[in-house]
Amino acid sequence: MKLASLSTRIHPSGQPHDPALCAGSGSFDFHTVTWQADGFGFDATSGEFFTASPAALIVMQALSEDMARQQILDRLTVRFEVARSTAERDLESFLAELLHIGLTQESI
Repeated sequence: MKLASLSTRIHPSGQPHDPALCAGSGSFDFHTVTWQADGFGFDATSGEFFTASPAALIVMQALSEDMARQQILDRLTVRFEVARSTAERDLESFLAELLHIGLTQESI
């Protein structure tokens, strides 16, 4: 299992998301995004939409539910039947990517 970063984040203007413009801005709120089973997410507050891989979708939904890291790892290991060490490594990498592109302000 390898968590891919969000493949698309689009502003309402139709322009691709530029992480340099909002990194650390705190404008993203996991609680305002509605996620569909196919990985499509829509933030009604900002008008942005997202696509996520199946593994990334599990993490994004868990973050919107304020799940702890251990609970997220439990979901990943059950869903993808991978070793916990693999899930933990991939989750750490994915969370670092979320931080880097400005979707979180600190490590979860």
